Amino acid sequence: MGRVSTGSNVLDLVLDGGFLAGGLVAITGPPGSGKTIFAANWIHNGVTKLGEKGLYVSFVEGYDSFSEYMHSLGLDFEKLESEGKFKFLEMITLREAGVQAILEQILHEIMDMNATMLVIDSFSAISQVIEKPYDTRILAHMVLSKIVRRLGCTTMILIEKMSGEEFYEPVEFLSDFIIHFDKTEVDGALLRHLKILKARGTEIRQPHLAFTLKGGFKAFCPLILGGLREPEKRFRLVQHYGDFYSSGIKDLDDFMGMMFRRGCYNLLEVKGDVTLPPERILRATISNVLNQGGYVVIFPPQGLSALTVRKSLEPFVYENFLDHNLKIVDFRAATVEKVEPYVILLDGRSIKEDMICFWNAVSEFRKKSDRPIFTLVGFDTLEYVYGKDEVLKILGEDLAKTRNLGDVRLNIVRPECAVADHLRSLANAHIVVRELCGAVFLQGIKPKTPLLNIEVHTNGESEVKLTPVL
Repeated sequence: MGRVSTGSNVLDLVLDGGFLAGGLVAITGPPGSGKTIFAANWIHNGVTKLGEKGLYVSFVEGYDSFSEYMHSLGLDFEKLESEGKFKFLEMITLREAGVQAILEQILHEIMDMNATMLVIDSFSAISQVIEKPYDTRILAHMVLSKIVRRLGCTTMILIEKMSGEEFYEPVEFLSDFIIHFDKTEVDGALLRHLKILKARGTEIRQPHLAFTLKGGFKAFCPLILGGLREPEKRFRLVQHYGDFYSSGIKDLDDFMGMMFRRGCYNLLEVKGDVTLPPERILRATISNVLNQGGYVVIFPPQGLSALTVRKSLEPFVYENFLDHNLKIVDFRAATVEKVEPYVILLDGRSIKEDMICFWNAVSEFRKKSDRPIFTLVGFDTLEYVYGKDEVLKILGEDLAKTRNLGDVRLNIVRPECAVADHLRSLANAHIVVRELCGAVFLQGIKPKTPLLNIEVHTNGESEVKLTPVL
């Protein structure tokens, strides 16, 4: 069967191309969950990009308020109406006219404009004024048989529900698709998400999706469906400013406030369920420092060798800076015949002696530069190799050196590490990496930010873009 786009590339990907053409779609959810914006985006996309004709039937608001709000989101329905491609039918005063009168009015408008897309907002508003439940069932069957099946008009019905399993309207049993919209909080930040409860004739690999209403409806692509693609070219430089180092992600600088200040101890906390390799999370920041001639010393997070870190940076950093401005810690596993110039080789027996080697490498770079040295330390590695008690013994000295010498530090930690709470309390800036509904987000804890979905755009240069959940 043919498919009609959902208006979202990500949701189309999940639903094997979109909704069944001429089918019935039920969108459920509590007030404020995004149902109306999704429906408006769906019908606007069909009219402007697919050559469809759309009818929006509203039992809850008038045309002026609908048009004004959608225009603020970039959806110009007035233009489409003037071209005869769209019509908004106000039914606020006709809700008590009876099932037959309501249906006849909708059928007349569909046939008059030859509409191929229909939104009924909302079915709950109709059923609330129909006294007999039997009449509600009749309406559901008539919508299905006369509008959907006979006229072949793809129909979307909005239903007010607090949860997907709360109760079922008769029309839901007849629907080809049921998608429940909802919202919750994650560490004080809003998370909008949807769940595909029913999709006739469609195999669903990812039933949960996170989305935002910023500028209209936008679903975030999960990693398993190709979300957060690999950069194709070097990252666009984001200039440092005064005593601040940029994160290499302009959007993050804007949300957090010019990211890393000289002499500050900062924290990137990677939640345990994040499947994205840590080197992919960090390389935009590291590349941005190196490609502006800065110096970087890295004590890699758990599971990363010096070679792995170096290779992850090679496509994005100029070779001269890789050779002369970068040092990476590695551990002596056996007899080593050759140590690469960029490697700081440690024995892993004494944390004090090994950290002195690390601090000495920083000092050598400081002699060559008038800018702060950027250091990155995986405290999960320190705790795994030396143990919590040993790490706590050097934590104060490490903090003092960073602050007193005016360097810039980014610590990496997993929440299951015993020293995580200490690092959180010491951090000037604290960012969390989360994986929600299969997609990757950053969230500022100090200072607070919304959930920020991560994407990579390439237009001449690669650039990490962040979209807030609003």
